[in-house]
Amino acid sequence: MSKPSLGILMGSAIVTMLLGICVSSPAIAQPPSESQIELSRTASKALADGDYDAAAKAAETLSSGDTNLQQLSFCADVLLRSGKVERSVKLFDRYAEARPQVKPYLWQRGIALYFAKQYDAGAKQFEIHREVNPNDVENAAWHFLCVAKAKSPEEAKKLLLPAPGDWRIPMEEVLQMLHDGDTARVTKKMEATPKDSASGRSARFYGHLYLGLYADAMGDTKVAKSHLKQSVQYADRHYMGDVARVYAKHLDKVDE
Repeated sequence: MSKPSLGILMGSAIVTMLLGICVSSPAIAQPPSESQIELSRTASKALADGDYDAAAKAAETLSSGDTNLQQLSFCADVLLRSGKVERSVKLFDRYAEARPQVKPYLWQRGIALYFAKQYDAGAKQFEIHREVNPNDVENAAWHFLCVAKAKSPEEAKKLLLPAPGDWRIPMEEVLQMLHDGDTARVTKKMEATPKDSASGRSARFYGHLYLGLYADAMGDTKVAKSHLKQSVQYADRHYMGDVARVYAKHLDKVDE
């Protein structure tokens, strides 16, 4: 998730997924057809344009054929970002079963599992992700949310994953909030950055996202919805921006 962040991690991964290039096994090395490459490009462009229905349609078509594993992972990502979480989980599971050595890296799968209300499985995914990415506050936050939903907020605080050294604003304050519930510290930190700057937009995007996540974990759906709507206002067209959009729609389906 962080160092590099969730969104940054997708940059180099998308290229590999589009081309299906890998030499570790015949299934992964299978060259994509022209139609598969075109479907991948269509899905990527649709995501960039915010046309999530078109992105999901292209990913569904691509995943229904004889795809290699990298394309399967790509389709799972596209479907998650498009809000098709149930289908996304199935594809992530297929990918993880075929390549168990990469399962710890699949933080995306954990997020999809949360939206699919598979909270215990989601918590386990974030726990093993920490083995390969120990400094990510976002990973700790999504784990916290899954445990709070599966058990209780009190248990989530007890089982809070350590995540030292996440330099992104306001991640240090978010981690402390998960520990002691102090939301004001997060708000103060994000609002201290210039609103119209790139860092200010990023701080407000992540700040509101995780203030909303914390409220959701605490059972305060009204506050969670408010923060997610504000987060989406600052969201760029990247992985976590799309996750925030999916999250906001997910909360809209929940009674306050």
